[in-house]
Amino acid sequence: MKRSTRFIAWVSFSVVAAFAWLGFYSDRQDAGSSMGFVPRPFPAKLSPELPYDVDIPQVAELVGKKQPKDGKFSPEETKRLVAAQREFDILSWQAFLALNWPMKAYGEPEPTIDDKQGEPLWSFWRMSQSIFRPNGEKPEPWNTGEQLAAFKKLPLMKTKAAWRQGASAEDNFQAFSGPLVDQNGKWVRYEALVDEEEFNYIYENRLYNLDGQIEFSRRERDNEVSMPVNVGKTKHGAIEIKLAWKELGANDDRTRFYTKELRVKISGPGSKPQYRTVPAGLVGMHIAMRTESSPEWIWATFEQIDNVQQNPLEHGGMSHANFNNPELKGAPVNQLPAKNADCTPAGSTNCTTWFESLTTTPVQVERVQVPTQGGLNPLDQSLSDEVAALNKEVRGILQKNNSVFRYYELIGTQWPVHKDAPAFAGGQGSAPESITNKTPGDVLPVFLVNTTMETYFQKGAQPGGNLEQDDRLQDNAQADSTQVVGTESCVGCHYSAGICVGYKRNVDGTPMIVNGNKVPVFGENGHFGRTAHGNFSWMLQIEASSPNLAAPSATPVTHRSGIRQNVQP
Repeated sequence: MKRSTRFIAWVSFSVVAAFAWLGFYSDRQDAGSSMGFVPRPFPAKLSPELPYDVDIPQVAELVGKKQPKDGKFSPEETKRLVAAQREFDILSWQAFLALNWPMKAYGEPEPTIDDKQGEPLWSFWRMSQSIFRPNGEKPEPWNTGEQLAAFKKLPLMKTKAAWRQGASAEDNFQAFSGPLVDQNGKWVRYEALVDEEEFNYIYENRLYNLDGQIEFSRRERDNEVSMPVNVGKTKHGAIEIKLAWKELGANDDRTRFYTKELRVKISGPGSKPQYRTVPAGLVGMHIAMRTESSPEWIWATFEQIDNVQQNPLEHGGMSHANFNNPELKGAPVNQLPAKNADCTPAGSTNCTTWFESLTTTPVQVERVQVPTQGGLNPLDQSLSDEVAALNKEVRGILQKNNSVFRYYELIGTQWPVHKDAPAFAGGQGSAPESITNKTPGDVLPVFLVNTTMETYFQKGAQPGGNLEQDDRLQDNAQADSTQVVGTESCVGCHYSAGICVGYKRNVDGTPMIVNGNKVPVFGENGHFGRTAHGNFSWMLQIEASSPNLAAPSATPVTHRSGIRQNVQP
């Protein structure tokens, strides 16, 4: 709402100042009128300071106790929630820039974000493979110098949340699926790192191996994983980041990417690992922060702007898309390549994995646009519009600074509107509530994926049961067949993560052995009691091994809903 001249003349400086701390101004015409909000501008001066949290009183003032009536929010409620969303989106951009800001040494930033000296803040953090060691070995304590040296040596070979496909944690796969092949026929690589606060929590509680997790789950008290939250502006909470890199080819404009020389592991035959060093460009980044405002974590995700579309170049012409061929109109999109390796019998199509040399056909990737559907996602489009406006603003500032990060965009930020609000159980006829409230916290927006990390989660039209928390179904209950259009979400996926609570046994009491390994049993974040959840961190489940126990390898059992059980052999 535009402020009137009469209002400007009437209001005093002190009143303006009082409202300024809230990040908005009001135009009150009468006691019953709605309020308008001028979006808080993104700070023009870029900062290397990693934010701690949003301004909690400010967000609480905006949010109140807003709940949709008949699946709809009033115009005033929508404005308030969009204004609150902007606070989280500003935090996301500030975190993205701070994490990529070059450092002379840990805690000593270079003068500008595009300074050619120094390493990004995140390179001083701990990589997941340095925490979850082979055979459950105890990791080295936190040491920023050693971590930076290790970053330059260790290959990118990680997968995200691999338990559902029964793959090891050394495959170049996406969550629950397989590889993503770019338009040059090259695989995307993934990496995950944590900050000092999260590392220390894992280290001190021995959550870095399966036996330690079992012991933790059997404590008489404090036996639920609870990653640290920030302490005001004096100490950060747990932060996890995930990075997606593409190998840069001759046809890629390197000035449009944040680049690194990376050592990668080749997925192929033979017992001896093969490595090579490649020029790589950042194409995706997840940032998850556990804070005072958001015990369900804040989930931000970024992409390089050319991932799935062409964009105008400054000097004419169009960029080429990293994962989309615009000439393939009507071609199948977001399709997982067929497995082609470790086949039984040899030469058959009964294969269990992928080899890089055999998987070079580009995956045609599109971003699935989820339409507004009644009470399912009434605010998602308004929130998406806010993100687009903020992206334009921030990228304009970065353009003036001639920063490479002007070629990146925030896809979205998920955050809990009402922290700790209960989740809704799934089951036949439970949608939309079992989807909108799959996790605690009344999280907004409902759907959020990154096309480089959750390519194959973008199924669009599907039964609602696929998007619910299936572990809550009672015996003989059916998964919800209600038809919806949707994708997964960051918080919805991570909500299912658990820790090891024991090993499976045969009927005679002896340990169950599959492919020479014990079979760990994992809990998850269920709603019918404490079930050894992992506090939204998949690392604890997919990366940990046990002393003298090789990496899990057998295939999990399938749940009655069609989703594999949360058991990693």
